[in-house]
Amino acid sequence: MEILKKRIKDNYHYIISALAIAGIAFATTNFTSPPLFPNTDNFVLFASEEIKLEQGVQVSSGDLGSDEITIDKNSIVNGNASFNKLKLHKEAKILGTQTKPVSLPIANLPDIPDFSIGTQDFKFEGENNALAAGNYRDLIMEKNSRLTLTGGVYNLRKLELKDNSTLIFNSLTTLNIQFKLKGQKHVSILPGQNLKPDDLKINYLGIKPKNEKSEKEDDDEEINALHDDKEKKDHKDGKIGRPIVFGKESFLNFKLLAPKAGIKIGENSTMRGQILARKVKVEKDSVLSKEISAIKEFDPTKVIIDSEKSVYPVNEVIVNFTADAAAADAQLVAEVVNGRIVGHIGFANAYQIQVPAATETELDAIINKIKSLNNPKVEGVFPNFIKSIEGL
Repeated sequence: MEILKKRIKDNYHYIISALAIAGIAFATTNFTSPPLFPNTDNFVLFASEEIKLEQGVQVSSGDLGSDEITIDKNSIVNGNASFNKLKLHKEAKILGTQTKPVSLPIANLPDIPDFSIGTQDFKFEGENNALAAGNYRDLIMEKNSRLTLTGGVYNLRKLELKDNSTLIFNSLTTLNIQFKLKGQKHVSILPGQNLKPDDLKINYLGIKPKNEKSEKEDDDEEINALHDDKEKKDHKDGKIGRPIVFGKESFLNFKLLAPKAGIKIGENSTMRGQILARKVKVEKDSVLSKEISAIKEFDPTKVIIDSEKSVYPVNEVIVNFTADAAAADAQLVAEVVNGRIVGHIGFANAYQIQVPAATETELDAIINKIKSLNNPKVEGVFPNFIKSIEGL
């Protein structure tokens, strides 16, 4: 017994140190706060680090969650926001509940499953293209091209959509992308008939395979400019992914998961579904919605009273489609008049289209042009009436 006491005394500081380390480990294991949310189901945008909304962005439905959130002038969030740091312009609004501060992580992002890419490259031109599920290397959609995915799982190294290209998914679809996802200007990713935006799931790594020979991309300088000095090093070391970029006036429908990458959505774009990423930046005058149905708030400076004393924004039309019409049908009509889809009324299958009109006469010309198409899927087209004022 005396020998045991002596051993304890001689090794007292080692025992105390061991107990301290064990205590720290115990505290870490047992007292780490669980995520604030059990999943990301309610978020339209979720970023582990930062969300930035530029001027005039509208979040029609869905919540925001990030360590830092910046919301610029005239932007509005019709949902909740959870954050530690908020920079909210005095002329911007969050209409839902604000939760702060929050312990990190706010929610855990899902894991991306392991996948293997193929060796075959494809370039698509024209409008009559279809691709079955499978393992591919690089898919490039040339300008003004159209590609239909028939559904299933697609494993890719790269997907690039050039100006005015349209990608349509006609069934439940998963895109697993290893290295690069890029959309240039005026690109569309659209659901087929009776499908929802999140019926397309995109899982994105943004990191080259270790055994791949280094190849330059034509937009490397643009991508490099999106990173600060630390991010440039982390990207080179494979700690973070290559950013995803979509150009201006894009119409996007998907659930996009990119835990290691930043995402930039160009100005005047519309996104329905979800983005879950490391960072998210949405440029000015874009519209985001978690739900398939959403209406963009009109610009009060564009409102006119016409010759029949009706009141409406002069730069918008509502187009009613037949029940069997899909988003791709609406996009084709919008393109004819150089318009942009900014909203959708699901139960009526009516699309809100922003058009380049500044006068009643110009808007009438656009409406008549749509009518003259004699499109069997168009049931009606009219201004986005606010009200009719009698006696004026």
